[in-house]
Amino acid sequence: MEKNLREYTKLAKTSTQIMLAAIDNFNRVFSDYKNQTTFILITNAWELISKAILLKKRKNIYRDKAKKITIAAEEATLKLYNEKILTENQIDLLNQIFSIRNHCVHNICPEIPIEITHHLFFFSCKFYKDLIIKFFPKYKKIVETNFISISFSETLTYADKVKNIVSKLKTVKNKTNKELVWLLERGICYKSSSNFISQAEFEKKYKNKNRILSNLELNKFLNSTDMVRIVPVQAPKNFSADIILRKGDKKLTTSLPVIYKKSNVNDDYPFLTSDLAKKISKDRNYTARLISKLGLKGDEEYHYPVKSSKNGTTHKYSEKALSFIKGFLEDKPDYNPYR
Repeated sequence: MEKNLREYTKLAKTSTQIMLAAIDNFNRVFSDYKNQTTFILITNAWELISKAILLKKRKNIYRDKAKKITIAAEEATLKLYNEKILTENQIDLLNQIFSIRNHCVHNICPEIPIEITHHLFFFSCKFYKDLIIKFFPKYKKIVETNFISISFSETLTYADKVKNIVSKLKTVKNKTNKELVWLLERGICYKSSSNFISQAEFEKKYKNKNRILSNLELNKFLNSTDMVRIVPVQAPKNFSADIILRKGDKKLTTSLPVIYKKSNVNDDYPFLTSDLAKKISKDRNYTARLISKLGLKGDEEYHYPVKSSKNGTTHKYSEKALSFIKGFLEDKPDYNPYR
């Protein structure tokens, strides 16, 4: 057991070093082989951390009885998935990376759009961080560091880019795009077959079909995974930037549009809780309790939390919030929010 303890700790430590090397490589400005090298390093990092976790849980990581040959990255992470340590979404994303990495090692990798590399890279690092914190908290500080990358160009999300590429597979004779979609699809298919499908098997899936994407496992992944976009925010002094996620309209052409709205918080949300209390002739505790009961907090139409490093969070409310409260009390003048 002491031997295993030393082995899995060493594997975890080496894995974190490799992951940092992958992040450093990804953030390079000039590199002809940047994406390929990054995927190779990420695969290496995930293989070692997966083996470290399996050893810590006293699971086998060897292919032979002599314990000289260990399993590959895709096999190690599949074991984590079967142990319910990784989710379906996580294993699908990682297997796309492994699929691309394997192709890079044995062949010339097709060009990969930045939206796809950003998505795969971001979430592989995020999932990795969560596993380190859970199983090897001594390395927590290493993976929680801020890694800054600068971007000035507008980008789509992974889902939008993949849909765009797939929609042109039949009309545009682009070998590179077909090869890329195959690499993504074969990664997702790995968990159910424990084998990487050939490009011919991939193309057979949608042959003589009107819609390509709906016949691919990739489509299920697009509809179940979170999306990410790198968005630089620039604002003058005394402005705050708030990111609000809301359910989008089905008619939107992009899956994660970013809308910039410049406003003055004091104009849009002029009332503190104490101000509302005076307006409705109630005390502050009654008003705060009423706001809670009515569910106004968290609704940007009525409420805006102003965060400050000195005062914590100050809650401010709009004219609509005041009108809503007044209307409610007119209908129910004897309402008791303490019940």
